Order: sequence, then structure tokens, then C-alpha cells
Amino acid sequence: MAQEVKITIHGLQAQGNGEPVEVVSVGQMEIQDGFACITYDEVVSEEENGLVQVVKNTLKISDGQVEVVKKGSAASHLVFIPDQTTFTYYSTPIGEIEVSIHTNQIEKIELESGFFLKMDYDLEMNQTFISNCNVQVTVEQ
Repeated sequence: MAQEVKITIHGLQAQGNGEPVEVVSVGQMEIQDGFACITYDEVVSEEENGLVQVVKNTLKISDGQVEVVKKGSAASHLVFIPDQTTFTYYSTPIGEIEVSIHTNQIEKIELESGFFLKMDYDLEMNQTFISNCNVQVTVEQ
């Protein structure tokens, strides 16, 4: 049975502008077959006419693997596995970008009312190193 949760995602790229990004949303979480499946919506842009573009996100978290599936104007399916490099394509309105992710670390800490997830990975786009990234996800019931 799905339960409502608060999701806070805090990310930082070591190169580039260095500005942290934070997303806070309410979503649904189900525990099934040994993994947590969390779904939530993320507003990615607001147009001049007041229309908003929303990306539907799904996080699938199991022991030793995290998947991030995004559907909408910026679709992707990212897979994070420690000490492995995975590849995907990131669809944008102007075309696809090849993305590779080398996951250095995934750490999941159980909390009294949910869990905390920390990921460290290297990001490449179109075979060019972009940044070392750190993402922290807190899920609270």
C-alpha cells in the first residue's frame, strides 16, 4: 500500500557554477519485492503564459542499486550501481544527449521516519567529463 512521503533532494556538482540544487516535493512510496519505489512530480519550468512543465519521477531503491526514471519534457532512465559505469540517453526538446554515470558510492541510512540516501558519481555527457556529483535524498513519512 502506498503512503504519502516528503522527498527532499539536494545536489551539488563539483565543477561549473557550484550552486547547490534542492527539490522538495510530496510523493508516494511503496515497498515491494525488496525495494522502495517512490513517485513524485517536479516542476521543471514555467512558461510566460503561466503553463508549467512537470516531469514525473520514479526512484527505485534497492540494496546496491538506485534507478531514477524521468518522464515528460526531460525523459531519462539513470541507473546507479557502485563501482560501475552505466549509460543512457537524456531526451530533451532539442534532441538526445548520451549520458554515462560512474557511481563511486551509494549509502542508505535508515531513519526513524524514513531514510537518507547519499550518492557520489562522475557524470559525462557525449563522452565529455562534466562533473563529480553528490546527491542526497531524504524520504520522510
